[in-house]
Amino acid sequence: MCQCACCGYENKRRGFRPLALLFNVALLYLALVVGGGTLINTGHPVAVEAGRLLQTVTFVEPSIAWAHASGLDAVAGGLRLLSAGFPVG
Repeated sequence: MCQCACCGYENKRRGFRPLALLFNVALLYLALVVGGGTLINTGHPVAVEAGRLLQTVTFVEPSIAWAHASGLDAVAGGLRLLSAGFPVG
């Protein structure tokens, strides 16, 4: 067994992985959009405002309008579906 720790796991370095970063950002965006829609669906005034704030931060409404104007109706429909959130109650 090596005593200098040059062969162990401690010395291995994880490199920059752009695909993993892109996946994590997309997952975060999806969670914020769906979470904002779900908060809006609760009907509680504070939750509704928090949901609207989340959807403002994620630019979901402008993205829907841009996708629709660009002829990407499938993308616009998908964003509308995601921004509706989960039904509550």
